[in-house]
Amino acid sequence: METVHLKIRTNTKRGKHLLDLLREMAKTGRDIEFEHIPNQETIKAMKEAEEGEAMEASSIDELFDSI
Repeated sequence: METVHLKIRTNTKRGKHLLDLLREMAKTGRDIEFEHIPNQETIKAMKEAEEGEAMEASSIDELFDSI
C-alpha cells in the first residue's frame, strides 16, 4: 500500500469532480481510504480543550456575548 497526499482545489469544477469520483470509488471498494487530518488551528484548539484552557459558556447568549 502507498500513501499519497493530494491537495485538491475544491472551488473548481475539476477539483469537485475529482473529489466526488474518489469518494464514490472509496464507497465501492477497499483500495481507497479517506483519512481526515485536522489542520493546525484545529489541533491547537483540541490541545487547549484537553488542557482545560477552553472557554466555557452555559448558554448560547453567554457564548455570543464573550466573542
